Amino acid sequence: MKILVVGDLHGIKPKIHFKDFDCIIQVGDVCDDSKIAPLYKKYFEILKKNADFIFGADEFFVNKVGKRKLKKYEQESLKQGSEVLKYLDSFGKPIFMVAGNWDQSYSPSKIKDLDKSDYNYRKAFYDWYLGDKLNPKLTKDLKNIKDCMYRNHVFNQLNFVGYGLSSGAELLKKKKKLNVSKKQFKNLKKSINKIFNKLSSAYQKRNRKFPVIFISHNIPYKTKLDVVKDKKSYAHGKHLGSYIARKFCQKYQPLVCIGGHVHEGKGKDRIGKTIVINPGFGKDAQVLIEIDEKKGKVKKVKFFK
Repeated sequence: MKILVVGDLHGIKPKIHFKDFDCIIQVGDVCDDSKIAPLYKKYFEILKKNADFIFGADEFFVNKVGKRKLKKYEQESLKQGSEVLKYLDSFGKPIFMVAGNWDQSYSPSKIKDLDKSDYNYRKAFYDWYLGDKLNPKLTKDLKNIKDCMYRNHVFNQLNFVGYGLSSGAELLKKKKKLNVSKKQFKNLKKSINKIFNKLSSAYQKRNRKFPVIFISHNIPYKTKLDVVKDKKSYAHGKHLGSYIARKFCQKYQPLVCIGGHVHEGKGKDRIGKTIVINPGFGKDAQVLIEIDEKKGKVKKVKFFK
């Protein structure tokens, strides 16, 4: 069986370079970020210079462009993401995918003021990461999309299990490094466990006779594939991968883990027996994986260029 893996696109229509494949894996972030990403860039530049900057990201954006224009940017982003998926759908092959952090598929959170405290900030993210379906505006009228958000799909003697949305390590530092109470620290730990347990529940529904392909929007934490190399980034030199994805690979040892999010992390690595692949970013970010599903082995991994 041949699997075409398509990386982060951010509204860019891919140029498909491999013509012979049975299905497609897309790692999320299909939506356009051209209008909103520059706002984030300005925001993070301010934070880097002034850690005590009092405005949260949303408030900063509204101050910069206004609520109406920000809403317009979000709608345009979704529309472009839908066009990208429509193109992939036209190949008539099953598309196994998860949402990325740009794909407006987060679960709601009761936390409104993220910047009130360290606790609020982290708790909101953990709530958002529980989002368990792709935004319907992205997938409307598309027949071949297989939503893998906390779900398992079986195709050609393979399981496809997915976890999306993560944009960071989900990892708690020691309590003394966070300005939270003992009770709040316990609550945050419970939130992380809730995410992992929800993912584990999807894994338990797999067909146990078949190997598992694990799709995570964010590549696993502390691999060769999740280090930020951009010197201008606030996270330069740091591992920005997903702790949940790493824990899943360590515990369940899927045959392959496909992830993205860290654009410069294109390449291949291992976590135990699991082959970890980051296809990279852009219209040419593609990998062809050939699998002997009966033997449960990866025969070939070919990156374009």
